[in-house]
Amino acid sequence: MRKINIEGTNERQVMNENTVQIAVALVLVNLVAWGGYVALDDEPEIIYKYREAVADSANVTVSFDFGDLSNESATFFVSTFNNTNVTSVSYDNVVVKNDTSAYAATILASQTGGFSVDVTWYSFGPYIHTIDGVSDDGYYWGLYHNGEYSMIGAGDLQLQDGDVVLWKLEVANW
Repeated sequence: MRKINIEGTNERQVMNENTVQIAVALVLVNLVAWGGYVALDDEPEIIYKYREAVADSANVTVSFDFGDLSNESATFFVSTFNNTNVTSVSYDNVVVKNDTSAYAATILASQTGGFSVDVTWYSFGPYIHTIDGVSDDGYYWGLYHNGEYSMIGAGDLQLQDGDVVLWKLEVANW
Protein backbone atom coordinates (compact mmCIF):
# COMPACT_ATOMS: atom_id res chain seq x y z
CA MET A 1 0.00 0.00 0.00
CA ARG A 2 1.00 3.47 -0.74
CA LYS A 3 0.47 6.31 1.72
CA ILE A 4 -0.39 9.78 0.57
CA ASN A 5 1.03 12.63 2.59
CA ILE A 6 -1.83 15.07 2.75
CA GLU A 7 0.23 17.70 4.56
CA GLY A 8 2.97 17.65 1.89
CA THR A 9 0.41 18.01 -0.85
CA ASN A 10 -1.03 21.09 0.82
CA GLU A 11 2.40 22.67 1.16
CA ARG A 12 3.08 22.09 -2.51
CA GLN A 13 -0.29 23.53 -3.43
CA VAL A 14 0.35 26.61 -1.28
CA MET A 15 3.80 27.01 -2.84
CA ASN A 16 2.30 26.69 -6.32
CA GLU A 17 -0.44 29.20 -5.49
CA ASN A 18 2.15 31.67 -4.13
CA THR A 19 4.28 31.23 -7.23
CA VAL A 20 1.28 31.87 -9.46
CA GLN A 21 0.31 34.97 -7.46
CA ILE A 22 3.85 36.35 -7.69
CA ALA A 23 3.97 35.66 -11.42
CA VAL A 24 0.62 37.39 -11.96
CA ALA A 25 1.77 40.39 -9.90
CA LEU A 26 4.97 40.68 -11.96
CA VAL A 27 3.02 40.52 -15.20
CA LEU A 28 0.64 43.25 -13.99
CA VAL A 29 3.52 45.49 -12.89
CA ASN A 30 5.19 45.07 -16.27
CA LEU A 31 1.95 45.82 -18.12
CA VAL A 32 1.41 49.01 -16.11
CA ALA A 33 5.01 50.09 -16.67
CA TRP A 34 4.78 49.35 -20.39
CA GLY A 35 1.49 51.26 -20.61
CA GLY A 36 3.10 54.28 -18.95
CA TYR A 37 6.04 54.09 -21.35
CA VAL A 38 3.73 53.89 -24.36
CA ALA A 39 1.69 56.85 -23.04
CA LEU A 40 4.86 58.92 -22.65
CA ASP A 41 6.04 57.83 -26.06
CA ASP A 42 2.79 59.17 -27.56
CA GLU A 43 3.24 62.60 -25.92
CA PRO A 44 2.76 65.45 -28.40
CA GLU A 45 5.87 67.03 -29.86
CA ILE A 46 4.81 70.50 -28.69
CA ILE A 47 5.93 69.56 -25.17
CA TYR A 48 9.56 69.23 -26.24
CA LYS A 49 9.59 71.50 -29.27
CA TYR A 50 10.44 74.63 -27.30
CA ARG A 51 13.00 73.27 -24.85
CA GLU A 52 15.84 73.24 -27.35
CA ALA A 53 17.15 76.64 -28.38
CA VAL A 54 16.25 77.33 -31.99
CA ALA A 55 18.81 80.14 -32.31
CA ASP A 56 21.92 81.46 -30.57
CA SER A 57 20.28 84.86 -30.21
CA ALA A 58 16.92 86.50 -30.84
CA ASN A 59 15.83 90.12 -31.32
CA VAL A 60 12.32 90.29 -29.84
CA THR A 61 9.68 92.63 -28.43
CA VAL A 62 8.57 92.21 -24.83
CA SER A 63 5.34 93.91 -23.72
CA PHE A 64 3.50 94.17 -20.40
CA ASP A 65 -0.22 94.91 -20.12
CA PHE A 66 -1.19 95.91 -16.57
CA GLY A 67 -4.90 96.22 -17.40
CA ASP A 68 -7.12 97.23 -14.47
CA LEU A 69 -4.18 97.36 -12.06
CA SER A 70 -2.04 99.82 -14.05
CA ASN A 71 -2.42 102.33 -11.20
CA GLU A 72 -0.45 99.93 -8.95
CA SER A 73 2.60 99.93 -11.21
CA ALA A 74 5.57 101.32 -9.29
CA THR A 75 7.59 102.46 -12.30
CA PHE A 76 5.09 103.20 -15.07
CA PHE A 77 2.09 104.74 -13.32
CA VAL A 78 3.47 108.26 -12.98
CA SER A 79 5.52 108.30 -16.21
CA THR A 80 3.18 106.44 -18.57
CA PHE A 81 -0.22 105.44 -17.20
CA ASN A 82 -1.33 108.37 -15.00
CA ASN A 83 -4.46 110.11 -16.36
CA THR A 84 -4.36 108.17 -19.62
CA ASN A 85 -6.06 105.10 -21.08
CA VAL A 86 -2.66 103.48 -21.60
CA THR A 87 -2.18 100.27 -19.61
CA SER A 88 0.75 98.65 -21.41
CA VAL A 89 4.40 99.27 -22.13
CA SER A 90 6.66 97.61 -24.74
CA TYR A 91 10.37 97.11 -25.21
CA ASP A 92 11.48 96.65 -28.82
CA ASN A 93 14.81 95.21 -29.89
CA VAL A 94 15.39 93.12 -26.78
CA VAL A 95 18.30 90.93 -27.88
CA VAL A 96 18.78 87.74 -25.88
CA LYS A 97 21.90 85.65 -26.42
CA ASN A 98 22.63 82.04 -25.46
CA ASP A 99 19.36 81.69 -23.51
CA THR A 100 16.60 82.69 -25.93
CA SER A 101 13.72 81.82 -23.61
CA ALA A 102 10.82 84.15 -22.95
CA TYR A 103 11.99 84.21 -19.34
CA ALA A 104 15.44 85.54 -20.33
CA ALA A 105 13.86 88.16 -22.61
CA THR A 106 11.54 89.25 -19.79
CA ILE A 107 14.40 89.62 -17.31
CA LEU A 108 16.44 91.60 -19.87
CA ALA A 109 13.47 93.91 -20.56
CA SER A 110 13.07 94.51 -16.82
CA GLN A 111 16.76 95.38 -16.51
CA THR A 112 16.45 97.76 -19.47
CA GLY A 113 13.31 99.38 -18.05
CA GLY A 114 14.48 99.48 -14.45
CA PHE A 115 11.54 97.59 -12.97
CA SER A 116 11.32 94.42 -10.93
CA VAL A 117 10.15 90.95 -11.88
CA ASP A 118 9.49 88.59 -8.99
CA VAL A 119 9.90 84.91 -9.74
CA THR A 120 9.36 81.68 -7.85
CA TRP A 121 11.29 78.68 -9.14
CA TYR A 122 9.52 75.32 -9.31
CA SER A 123 10.55 71.95 -10.71
CA PHE A 124 8.86 72.90 -14.01
CA GLY A 125 10.73 76.20 -14.22
CA PRO A 126 10.24 79.87 -13.33
CA TYR A 127 6.82 81.23 -12.39
CA ILE A 128 6.56 85.01 -12.80
CA HIS A 129 4.03 86.22 -10.27
CA THR A 130 4.80 89.95 -9.89
CA ILE A 131 5.85 92.53 -12.48
CA ASP A 132 6.76 96.07 -11.37
CA GLY A 133 5.15 95.44 -7.99
CA VAL A 134 1.83 94.40 -9.53
CA SER A 135 0.27 91.16 -8.38
CA ASP A 136 -2.99 90.31 -6.73
CA ASP A 137 -4.70 87.19 -5.49
CA GLY A 138 -7.46 87.62 -8.05
CA TYR A 139 -5.07 88.02 -11.00
CA TYR A 140 -2.17 86.25 -12.72
CA TRP A 141 0.31 87.20 -15.43
CA GLY A 142 -0.67 85.37 -18.64
CA LEU A 143 2.07 84.69 -21.19
CA TYR A 144 1.35 85.27 -24.88
CA HIS A 145 3.66 84.40 -27.76
CA ASN A 146 3.06 86.13 -31.09
CA GLY A 147 -0.54 86.91 -30.10
CA GLU A 148 -1.44 83.41 -28.90
CA TYR A 149 -1.75 82.27 -25.30
CA SER A 150 1.34 80.18 -24.57
CA MET A 151 0.72 76.58 -23.61
CA ILE A 152 4.19 76.29 -22.06
CA GLY A 153 6.07 78.31 -19.49
CA ALA A 154 8.45 81.21 -20.00
CA GLY A 155 11.51 79.07 -19.24
CA ASP A 156 10.67 76.58 -22.00
CA LEU A 157 9.41 79.00 -24.66
CA GLN A 158 12.33 79.57 -27.04
CA LEU A 159 12.21 82.73 -29.14
CA GLN A 160 13.35 83.66 -32.64
CA ASP A 161 14.00 87.01 -34.32
CA GLY A 162 10.81 89.07 -34.61
CA ASP A 163 8.85 87.21 -31.92
CA VAL A 164 6.59 89.16 -29.58
CA VAL A 165 6.20 88.22 -25.92
CA LEU A 166 3.26 89.74 -24.05
CA TRP A 167 2.69 89.46 -20.31
CA LYS A 168 -0.95 90.33 -19.66
CA LEU A 169 -2.48 90.70 -16.21
CA GLU A 170 -5.61 88.56 -16.28
CA VAL A 171 -8.42 87.76 -13.88
CA ALA A 172 -7.99 84.36 -12.27
CA ASN A 173 -11.24 82.45 -12.73
CA TRP A 174 -10.31 79.44 -10.68
